[in-house]
Amino acid sequence: MLYAVEAQPTLIEEIRVAQATNPQREQIRRKVLEGKMPEFIIHEDGTVRFHNRVYVPAIEELKKKILDKGHNTSHSIHARGINCIRT
Repeated sequence: MLYAVEAQPTLIEEIRVAQATNPQREQIRRKVLEGKMPEFIIHEDGTVRFHNRVYVPAIEELKKKILDKGHNTSHSIHARGINCIRT
């Protein structure tokens, strides 16, 4: 038997990569390290989080993917669990 395996990044990995290329993420990161934005943290996986929720840059394709994943999964998701921060 021959199997084809395709590695796909997880959503959190896609968000981490999107954050890394987002100029606002660097501003937030700098202010967090200076202690000026205590509501944000730098998580151990390198992602920026707001009140322990992952900060998602304003990238329409990524936001749509996250919403589609939430709507098309067999697990339920509560609307209050998704917070948008306008940047």
